[in-house]
Amino acid sequence: MTRPSYSHSHAEPRPVSMRFLHFSTTDGPGGAGRAAYRLHTALRGAGHASQMLVRHRGSGNGLGFTDYCNVQAVPTSKLVAQLRRLQKHLPWIHPPRARFTFNNDLETGVRWRGAVDAVEQPVDAVCLHWVADFLTSRSIRAIYHRFDVPLLWTAMDQEPVTGGCHYAFGCEGYEHECGNCPLLERPSAVDRSRQVFLRKQRYLGDLPITFIAPTSWVEERIRQSALFGRHRVERIPLAIDTSVFRVDDRAVARRALGIPLKKQVIFFGSSYLHEPRKGGDHLIEAIRRFQMDLSRAQQGQTIAADDVLLLMAGRNGEELKRRLPFAVCDLGYLNDEGKLAKAYQAADVFICPSIEDAGPMMIPESMLCGTPVVAFHAGGAPDLVVSGLTGYLARVNDAADLAQGIVQVLASPQRVGLGEAAAQAARQLHEPHDVAQRYAALVEELARGHHLAGDERRPAAA
Repeated sequence: MTRPSYSHSHAEPRPVSMRFLHFSTTDGPGGAGRAAYRLHTALRGAGHASQMLVRHRGSGNGLGFTDYCNVQAVPTSKLVAQLRRLQKHLPWIHPPRARFTFNNDLETGVRWRGAVDAVEQPVDAVCLHWVADFLTSRSIRAIYHRFDVPLLWTAMDQEPVTGGCHYAFGCEGYEHECGNCPLLERPSAVDRSRQVFLRKQRYLGDLPITFIAPTSWVEERIRQSALFGRHRVERIPLAIDTSVFRVDDRAVARRALGIPLKKQVIFFGSSYLHEPRKGGDHLIEAIRRFQMDLSRAQQGQTIAADDVLLLMAGRNGEELKRRLPFAVCDLGYLNDEGKLAKAYQAADVFICPSIEDAGPMMIPESMLCGTPVVAFHAGGAPDLVVSGLTGYLARVNDAADLAQGIVQVLASPQRVGLGEAAAQAARQLHEPHDVAQRYAALVEELARGHHLAGDERRPAAA
């Protein structure tokens, strides 16, 4: 299997100090906010100036982050917030309900104008991340004209290029004009998805946005979109702190978490374990099939059922936990990166049953810790997981194949080699300094073209 190569900007990375301004709904917890914050700290660590404007500031809430001084929470109008809460009880003016996360592109009362006007130092680039319930398409346009510098948008899911859905779940409406959205309670040709699509087209369609795709899955969705399919797309992986997520002694990690040293530990997790797109039902079936494979094993099998321990992390996992056939050590939601790294380091294999995912980040995090990954051929998994080399890539929605991957990794005499190859592959893509310099090189290249375009727009001197 050939791993997809990552495209680079035409300019080679050079140690030129750049100034970045980020917009993100949050800086953590949660995958999208954490990713934005990691890029912010990676840029600063590489010698660039970087500051964040967020709606919800979470970096000081036990996430293990240490650099909060350049993250500013933007205040919200209390009146608008109260009106939004009241709106939920008035069905005739309430936005249409959706079966999954949906961005209605409505004003939220965030006082972003004052925060933007207060930015004193010049910036070389404006970076958008996950900005739902923070910025609207109209405010993004105003921010671009306020700074008149390259605009980068790191897509953490599909929402930037759709009529509001964060994941399309097979719907191809975003490849046309949206409308008849299957996620909305009352879909129609002119439903909210079509309205949001047209708003994005109006306010953002002509802006020189460069999209950053952290994975091949994201890149493909951007290129397929009717809104931004012709915009420039650069594939740059997410920055992950390799001083935290690193290979370490498995016995030390297990003692820290209270896990028996001789167990075969299978780790899985997500922010919300009950989300259907995270593949919980497939995980249960795969683990049950894995159990049956062990019970049918002949004498001399290297894995004993009594030696298996499931390690679980995330919210809302009670139902999942009750349906699993092995003992489960439930770590809950881990908002401490050091403890999360210990979980990876303590495991023999990490299972990712996601079927609709822009990432997840847990795949490279696990691999950086030297733990092979078994995952479906979905989302960002194919960018890193190679069967027999860094883990096992199973057929999508095939729980039996996922179970086979678990057996192969755990029983492999080359398991140590799998972990070493996994760590090496993840470091090549996610080393913070390298990611930061790729952003800086891209901005330097874009700035040259941006300034030339600006010169052409200016009237000639009399």
